[in-house]
Amino acid sequence: MKTATRLLSATALLWLAVQPLQAAERWYSEQQVKKGADLFAQNCASCHGAKGEGTKNWKTPDDNGVYPPPPINGKGHAWHHDLALLRGTVKNGGKPVGGTMPAFGDRLSKEDIDAVIAYVQSLWPEEIYQRWASRGEPRADAPDQPQSLSAQLQPGKRAVTRLLEQRLGQPVPPAVETPVKGIYQTRLGANIGYLTEDGRYIFMGQLVDLKTGANLTETAKRAAVTDKLAEVAQKDKVIYPASGEEKAVLTVFTDTTCPYCRKLHKEVPELNKAGISVHYLPFPRGGAAGPGYTSLKQVWCAQDRRKAMSIAKQQMAGDLPDPDCAAAAMVDRGYRLGNEVGVTGTPALFKSNGQKIEGYVPYQQLIPMVLGNS
Repeated sequence: MKTATRLLSATALLWLAVQPLQAAERWYSEQQVKKGADLFAQNCASCHGAKGEGTKNWKTPDDNGVYPPPPINGKGHAWHHDLALLRGTVKNGGKPVGGTMPAFGDRLSKEDIDAVIAYVQSLWPEEIYQRWASRGEPRADAPDQPQSLSAQLQPGKRAVTRLLEQRLGQPVPPAVETPVKGIYQTRLGANIGYLTEDGRYIFMGQLVDLKTGANLTETAKRAAVTDKLAEVAQKDKVIYPASGEEKAVLTVFTDTTCPYCRKLHKEVPELNKAGISVHYLPFPRGGAAGPGYTSLKQVWCAQDRRKAMSIAKQQMAGDLPDPDCAAAAMVDRGYRLGNEVGVTGTPALFKSNGQKIEGYVPYQQLIPMVLGNS
């Protein structure tokens, strides 16, 4: 009898699980939509479009690797986000999760934010709204039915990665397990984030093993940097090799117009004498609008790039070639790469282990820093 009862109960739960949800009523009022339309026009339309249509090529990142504002009228990924995440994004902006959307918490009240979301969701077709609503809390009459996406997916690296991709609407590096049970690590641009296994919460900061003293976040950042730098072929760099035995490699993101880059360049021979090879990568401050953008292209187009680098940094007389060549594409690539590994100014120096050395350091202090193990 008990077996039959358990079988009937399991059958009943399975039946409930496959029943379609009743159409959810929209949570907001007409007054909220009207108020939200005005607030949206004042604060959001300049980026997302008057009717939330977004940027035309919103799936294609710009030269800096930044994605343009997406559509939020139901054609983009906004409906993947629950109400709490939508509220948090409007209030705190996109920077906490690697985006660029500004925060509006200082100018919009909680009621204003809800009104903006109400207006945005009023633009969604009914089918999209119902799909969004079905991702919320389980139905009261079917407590064992998993409706949220996090409940549908089994915990694990692949599931957490998928959850984050659907939250952000763009690909992310695979999540990896950490020594902390239920916490996964992922990369957001140059930042490291830590996810709960249900994909709902992410926190940014340092993960430190208090037993060993190891900074696991810094270790992960360095590993990510070395992976990224390894993708650049030797032919795409300007290399000043070590004199004699090579003891270390120093990768330098440089701008020809940067005063401290020029100062460091004068000291490259001292670094070479100490057994340090210097590998230059281009990083025009300000991107394509920066003052060094064209001269860096000229350097990369030169037959003798080392000589051209010295000319561009005003340490040697001579002429630079035309900046229009296939190799000049490395300047844009270098700028994107620099942003990915956290370059915020030049010169930006990276040791072979991925450790970043901030700014210019006189060669007397720089040599032991590069040759040391720390």
